Amino acid sequence: METASLDVSICIATFRRPIGLARLLDSLVRIKVPAGLEVEVLVVDNDVHGSASTVAEARSDALHPLRYFVEPRQNIAHARNLAVESARGRWLMFIDDDEVADENWLLAYLEMFDRYECDGGFGPVISRLEEVVTPWLDIPTFYSSHRHITGTVLRKGEPRTGNAMIRRTLFEGRRFDPAYGRTGGSDAQLFSAMGAAGARFVWCDEAQIIEYLPPDRHRVGWLAKRSFRGGFVHTQMKRTPDLGDFAARTARATFLLCTFTLLSPLVAMRGRRALLRLGLRACVQAGHLWSLFGRSFEEYGPAST
Repeated sequence: METASLDVSICIATFRRPIGLARLLDSLVRIKVPAGLEVEVLVVDNDVHGSASTVAEARSDALHPLRYFVEPRQNIAHARNLAVESARGRWLMFIDDDEVADENWLLAYLEMFDRYECDGGFGPVISRLEEVVTPWLDIPTFYSSHRHITGTVLRKGEPRTGNAMIRRTLFEGRRFDPAYGRTGGSDAQLFSAMGAAGARFVWCDEAQIIEYLPPDRHRVGWLAKRSFRGGFVHTQMKRTPDLGDFAARTARATFLLCTFTLLSPLVAMRGRRALLRLGLRACVQAGHLWSLFGRSFEEYGPAST
């Protein structure tokens, strides 16, 4: 990793989302940066054809320095790793190409770091629909992630790259694992390893960003797949050769899956929202079992990251 020469590097991995990337970069033009603080923006294009180059070049004057890279290996972990290896900042910020930053995004983190002793901060991702496809799938019930009071120390599995600011030194000898590049979860796995090594991560509720959900995500099927993936990846991260642990976890997941299934007729009487919430919990358990029995799963295929 290069010697740090700037204060902050904003890292973006992107794949064939020109509208989303343009929207994100435009929001970064508007963020407030304290006088004397040096900030760079890194865009890593995971499309071998470099399809994001036009969007990046069009904003290179407004966002200076903006550095653009192509990672031809189709895997979001490789793209994130290239950003980490190319970054020159003492702090690395992460944001996704379907999100936009609040103008106080950077300031909120800086103020939080002045108040709390920690190695990294994570903030809320507020979902917004690009188009309403399934009207009864409301944002608060099905898409809102859990939030904390600023300064709350985060537990294992909570940190994600969708909204983060991490001390650069934590990446020395550590990278996002490409084994999770197609399933998702390389960020949770890496940050969990950092936490296990003693890193302290806290919540910054004022560092808000907005995530734009495309029409294909406003569907029951997408929520079910995401819940299944959550269970699958969680188990992948905890896999152990211990036969007793395997048996116990298999029995627990099977029991819960059967219980949720048996309860479904009763829960259905409370409405489709309640039934779907129960169904998503069942999908998580199914994901656990799928992983426990060594089956494979890819949420992100060759055409997406």
